[in-house]
Amino acid sequence: MHRVFGQIESGPQAPDAALACDLTELTADELVRLNRLAQDLVRKATALGLAAMAEASRAEAHRAAGEISMAALVAREAGVSRREAAQQVRLAQQLETAPVLREALGRDGMSADKARIVTDALQGLPADLTTDERRAVGSDLTAAAPDLPLEQLRRKARRAVEVVDVRRADAIENQLLDREERQQAAEASFWMTRPDPATGLVKGGFEVDAVTGDLLRSLMDSATAPRKQDGVIDRRRAQGEAFVRLVRHLPKDGFGNHGGVPATLVVTVDEASLRGATDRAGVTEYGTAVSAGQLRRLACDAGILRLVLSGESQVLDLGREERLHSVAQRRALAQRDLGCAFPGCDRSPGWCESHHLVPWSRGGPTTVDDGVLLCSRHHHEVHDRDWDLRLHPTDQIVEFRRRPGEPWRRNHHYRPLSLTG
Repeated sequence: MHRVFGQIESGPQAPDAALACDLTELTADELVRLNRLAQDLVRKATALGLAAMAEASRAEAHRAAGEISMAALVAREAGVSRREAAQQVRLAQQLETAPVLREALGRDGMSADKARIVTDALQGLPADLTTDERRAVGSDLTAAAPDLPLEQLRRKARRAVEVVDVRRADAIENQLLDREERQQAAEASFWMTRPDPATGLVKGGFEVDAVTGDLLRSLMDSATAPRKQDGVIDRRRAQGEAFVRLVRHLPKDGFGNHGGVPATLVVTVDEASLRGATDRAGVTEYGTAVSAGQLRRLACDAGILRLVLSGESQVLDLGREERLHSVAQRRALAQRDLGCAFPGCDRSPGWCESHHLVPWSRGGPTTVDDGVLLCSRHHHEVHDRDWDLRLHPTDQIVEFRRRPGEPWRRNHHYRPLSLTG
């Protein structure tokens, strides 16, 4: 089979050879290599297709095929909607003016979606930027695109001018968020049915703004964390049970005075923004960006804990007096770790438990610097296999290694571009 796989990896007939072979006979390593090959072919085919599309558009080649537009031709041949076809043609034309980005399409981790995010961001840059500033923004986004997950690239694109003007990036992002929040508020909706005659169940659904969604997610995470599920495997059913408990235990007399929200959502906000001196956006513990105006409104809500970056309102170092981290310390850990700190994990703070870097039983203090957030699974992993943990002295990120001599590893899910020590 290795000989056959060698034929798949080389030569112009590689795709045909791969399709003709029995993939069930490939080893796990060969399947990984085959997937890598397929992704490389997709990237190259995408780059070639966009280049051909741009040239065909310039030459109005669609007329020779009997179509009224290039988008119509692409829609017919690619089997996509006219809207998707028009987006592809537009991207192809935009790449003609961005040769560095066009070349980057062939790199691992790149895609047409990422290229579209970058080109759209460059198209939307302020008109008064200089040529050098535009070039700097384009180079920064293009260099980051292959390594960033798609959603994080979208967030970076919102702040594209940050590489040349941080304060302006703050203002632009805040304006975008404010406009989106107003639209979300206007489009919020809720529906529920009457009880089903056969089952007695009521169905419902809603569309709400992202911050309200984070409040609900905070409640649900708290109620359905693994340690509280008592062996329930079906997460959807567990969330249903938690939602029932949530609704039944809401304070009946609280909505007129206090909002009636029995949960805490941590929102990180610059102190100057909270005081109204600047308009820098904040972010919830779930990664939702929040405009400065909404932050100031949320600061009055009993269900919001504002974590002011420059303030020290609570004592976070309990020394040896307490074994368990306090609520204040856990909030500080959530701000630093952003979720489970174990490499590759994406569990949010609501699913995590606090762990001592130096075990309490071995003299470790109950402090933020000696703490780390871990989900239940990785908490067990660290204890059972005796991982080494350390707080990096430069950027204060927790790092892990299985045994002495191995390189230190960290979680890149939350900070994909952080420097490793």
